[in-house]
Amino acid sequence: MQRRGLAMGLLASLLAIVYLDRIERMSLTSELIFYRRRRTFMSTAVAATNRSRVLAIYKEILRLGKNWVAKDADRTLIERKDIVNEAKQTFRDNKEVKDPKQIAELILEAEKRIVQAEHYGIPILQTSTPPTSNTVSSHEGRETERSSGVRSTHFNPIAVVFARRYFAGSSISEDILSDIVKLCSTNAQFYTDFVSTVLCSNILEQYPVRKSYRRNLLKQLIDLLDRCGIEILDELYTACASCMLDSAEYSFRIFLTQNLDKVLVVLRESNQQLCYGTTGLSLWQASCDLANFLCCFTNMLNKSVLELGAGCGLTGIAIARNFSGCSVTLSDYDPKVLSQLDFNVGENMDKACSQIKVLNLDWTTFSMDQLDKIPDVVIAADVVYDCSILPALCGVLRMCLSAKQGCCAYVASTLRDPLTLKAFRDKLDENGLRVNDEMRYQYGAFTFNDGSKIKSTSLFPHSSTLDAPTIIFEVVTKIGPD
Repeated sequence: MQRRGLAMGLLASLLAIVYLDRIERMSLTSELIFYRRRRTFMSTAVAATNRSRVLAIYKEILRLGKNWVAKDADRTLIERKDIVNEAKQTFRDNKEVKDPKQIAELILEAEKRIVQAEHYGIPILQTSTPPTSNTVSSHEGRETERSSGVRSTHFNPIAVVFARRYFAGSSISEDILSDIVKLCSTNAQFYTDFVSTVLCSNILEQYPVRKSYRRNLLKQLIDLLDRCGIEILDELYTACASCMLDSAEYSFRIFLTQNLDKVLVVLRESNQQLCYGTTGLSLWQASCDLANFLCCFTNMLNKSVLELGAGCGLTGIAIARNFSGCSVTLSDYDPKVLSQLDFNVGENMDKACSQIKVLNLDWTTFSMDQLDKIPDVVIAADVVYDCSILPALCGVLRMCLSAKQGCCAYVASTLRDPLTLKAFRDKLDENGLRVNDEMRYQYGAFTFNDGSKIKSTSLFPHSSTLDAPTIIFEVVTKIGPD
């Protein structure tokens, strides 16, 4: 994929990491300003390996910057100016950073931004904060966004990871549990805030996570706290007792924004993965990983998006919550799945959310006339699992992608059977389609075709008993539109 684009703020992030005490602006290319180091030093707490990574990334930024071209040629000069302005401001905000953990986080963020620039030409940082635009939806939305109620002032990165996974009903390692107990033993204010706004959060009354999950986790924490001689707060006992009976048909997963202060997406799912003869009532790994990828590495602003086999609707809803001005259509076929889709869309609509519609779509009888708009992007997660459905799926992809110049599809699948994925590629080829790019997500990192690898802590964590990567295909037509 053509390398063009430098994410805004990328230069500033690295300047903060290198920890310059003085900077001097220099004009190295027209319309693009770089900074020359006059005197540089690194904090003794920063490892030499981090310094090497910083310098390597810095060199890469300079190389990319010299070739900066906006996707819209008329915006090239504007975006160059924006890059410089944000670089100056971000440097001011971060020039005092000394903490090794923060420096490491800045390095990871910079690497992520390079991938955004190299692969997707995105001139802005994609955020997890819902857009501020107001678009009309078929669902009546709330007036305001939902606060999570989490008081994270005293949270370190471990506590943030715990909170994000806890609300999402995702597994939490014993190491993280031990670190949380240590924090509770050394910081009384953290302990109080953590129990009241995370473990016993009021939002869990409205959107309860699976009771068996919460009960087991709270019992582990209570046991660890007791062993360390920490007084168990009454709220913990009450919360644990409330989870003893687990006969509910449905539970919820709550995904929070980057700083944990707001609810990004909330989903209802069946407590049985295979229920009523369909898998669409439960959330699956590929949906979470595709949502993470699209929100981090693509730009869906003002796009028309069609999701095939939407299931619980996470990926499409996440796009509508992250990108303003887009129109998202969530499609499926099973009546119970469509009913749950409608419920989940209703729970996530507010005045800041882009337009979302739910559509009953049968791939075997699909016609473009069923769509209000020709999609710019088609997405699908965990639909490549049965070879018998591949002809219909690829037929729908062919009709959609050939209807508009530049249309593409992102299809995500957990790697269960390599032969099924090969059959998918073969069927794409038969339909005049090809895989333009391929990404892999596993162990908290994306690996791209060129071998580059970038860590990306997902806003949509998910636990799976299957230790397998998610493969994300970018699919395009071999030829232009019909």
